[in-house]
Amino acid sequence: MGVGEIVNIDEKGRIVIPAEIRKVIGRRKLNVEMTDKDTIILRAATERSDLAKKIKNLRLTGDKTNASVNFSDVKDFYGGKRVENP
Repeated sequence: MGVGEIVNIDEKGRIVIPAEIRKVIGRRKLNVEMTDKDTIILRAATERSDLAKKIKNLRLTGDKTNASVNFSDVKDFYGGKRVENP
């Protein structure tokens, strides 16, 4: 990464993230993780609406010849089991 700067924690526990880093991140919410006593990781948080948009725009590709294969024809080959509805 190579981006790093020493910052101070104020009396209220706030850390100022330098403007250059904020511009690169481009988000205002961060996930905070503590891996050990001396290591804190900040990750840009993904908004749920952004995640929903990514899922909505997800395009799956695959073998079109198998797109309509009947599960019962191949379940034994892939280890499937028949389960009766209660």
